[in-house]
Amino acid sequence: MTPARNPSPRPRPARHRVAGPTALFFFATGVLATGVLAAGAVLAWASPAAGGQGRTTSQGALPNITAGGQTNWTSHNVDLYNRRYSPLDEVNTANVEQLAERWSVVVPAGVDVGQVTPLVVDGVMYFHAGASVVALDAETGESIWTLELDAGARNRVRGPTYGDGTLYVYNGSDLVAADAETGELVETFGDGGVLPVVGLALQHKYPDLYPPTVDPASLGYRITTPPAYHDNTLYVGSALSQRHPPPRPASHDNPLYAGSALSEGHIPGGLVIATDATTGAIRWVFNTIPQRPQDDGWEIASPTWGTGAKAGGGVWTQPAIDTELGLLYINSGNPSPDYDGSARHGINLFTNATIALDLETGALRWYYQAIHHDLWDWDHVTGPVLFDVTRGGRMVKGVGAAGKNCLIYFWHRETGEPINPMVETLVPTETNVPGEEVWPTQPIPHNARGVPMTPFCATFVDMDDPEQAARSRQMYTPYSVNEHYIVAHGGSSFGSPAFSPRTELLYVTGKNAAVSLVVRPVGDSIRPGPHGDGHSANIEEISRIPDYPPTTTVTAYEPVSGEEAWQQVLPALTTIGASGNLATAGDLVFQGTDAGGFYALHAETGERLFQHDAPRGIRSSPLTYEVNGRQYVAVIATNTILAFALP
Repeated sequence: MTPARNPSPRPRPARHRVAGPTALFFFATGVLATGVLAAGAVLAWASPAAGGQGRTTSQGALPNITAGGQTNWTSHNVDLYNRRYSPLDEVNTANVEQLAERWSVVVPAGVDVGQVTPLVVDGVMYFHAGASVVALDAETGESIWTLELDAGARNRVRGPTYGDGTLYVYNGSDLVAADAETGELVETFGDGGVLPVVGLALQHKYPDLYPPTVDPASLGYRITTPPAYHDNTLYVGSALSQRHPPPRPASHDNPLYAGSALSEGHIPGGLVIATDATTGAIRWVFNTIPQRPQDDGWEIASPTWGTGAKAGGGVWTQPAIDTELGLLYINSGNPSPDYDGSARHGINLFTNATIALDLETGALRWYYQAIHHDLWDWDHVTGPVLFDVTRGGRMVKGVGAAGKNCLIYFWHRETGEPINPMVETLVPTETNVPGEEVWPTQPIPHNARGVPMTPFCATFVDMDDPEQAARSRQMYTPYSVNEHYIVAHGGSSFGSPAFSPRTELLYVTGKNAAVSLVVRPVGDSIRPGPHGDGHSANIEEISRIPDYPPTTTVTAYEPVSGEEAWQQVLPALTTIGASGNLATAGDLVFQGTDAGGFYALHAETGERLFQHDAPRGIRSSPLTYEVNGRQYVAVIATNTILAFALP
């Protein structure tokens, strides 16, 4: 297959197919199946772990697995397709109102688990944050073991990945492997269980530029999203940060596939890294923003960047994998700096795109850019999620993704062709940012009837106050250096959508929100590094518009027709999207909100069937699992793990 042509300087769709040491204290409370209160669990130090990289403390025995079903949640998004769908149906539309809290665990202050989705394997729940890795009894919340790493970054993370008896976590720009049963570090992985994966990836890809001792943090790299695991490979994504750490690895059969990012930083491209899950050896590295002619996709992307730095494009979310097609799918974030594109004339490939890579080699197979020359910090980060739907006697194998612009996109995942038209549509181009050249069109997804798809949140801010109404601007209006425009800015974020093969609907979480922002021109003055800030440094003034209170939306789409099936609107406190949702064979969709509400919605109609009011906000995505024949639903509310089950 031959490479696609370079993008034309004129507006055109950007889609191509290409060949190719303090002890921690955890307090567990709640009514157990026996009706007894769970005892508080104290985690203390023990002997050093293998390799001298940390210490493992055992607090309790592994759970007793007896008769009944066992259903695990082994990855952030549960399966390689990222569907966040469970076949469990003990909890269903007929009885979900009886759901009750069975146990809870309060995580100590300073251990940031606010965005974490724990895993559950054979009755053991796992989570991590900073230097701490913890295993709990998933039936009771009681502690089993704790691993304290000797070095721990204040990393915001979203949970670990499990593969063939090993738990993989991330810390700063490192991957860590621990035995899931004992909590001991795996000596064969990296240096005594710790792998400086991003540094090794940089040295692997650019050996003449980065020495083996390179510190990725000096360039702004970290990992914030779990790897995908498949066939002894971890697939890791890295990103640049918004003062938060980047996405983390993913796996595929024993190599680990990870992505690295630092969202509002100024990294030289997001890295997708495939690494051996046993040894940590780097297998391949792909850069979402090709930096040199030897980088895959250079001939396509290079002409789309002008003369400034090629920066941004972090990988914020877990990759998805189709083993039959041999493809790995990622979403890339926005270019940097966020609001001043004067030094990056062009559409800035491969930022804000869904990208398909060869699973074995990392070669670029196809991409589709959802936002050209982003000037709004509208990261295309939600998903990707894979789905199979039969329509008219044919199977449609699709991939869906969304972002902060409140639009969702569906493609045929083998080719990258849109399932329905995505029409390059004229958008406002007037700007007073010096040297800026606004891209004149943006791809707008249409449905099968040829009508623009219904957005899943507001794309225009309708204000009651006349002065504010006069400042409100349509979607894709560039920000100004002196005018306080009001623009919709909520959308979806790192919380993944879910897809139910029962309803054949895809469920995406969004925010109705607004912002008023004045640009501080920065041109090409920002440099990579831990303080290279392509976000805040680019803002002169900002207001989140308190007169436009935010709300959370959950929207169901039929992905082949592109039609909206239903939408539910829920209370919210903040303007930025966060948690994703979960679909089950009980025809339920579970959703948490930053206002503390945890809801169960009818998967076919969106009707609210259950609500629990947590004492603190929920910014994590939920999970469900089965131990000894009982189904549990769990979620983290800021620093408290909540586990629910039927009486």
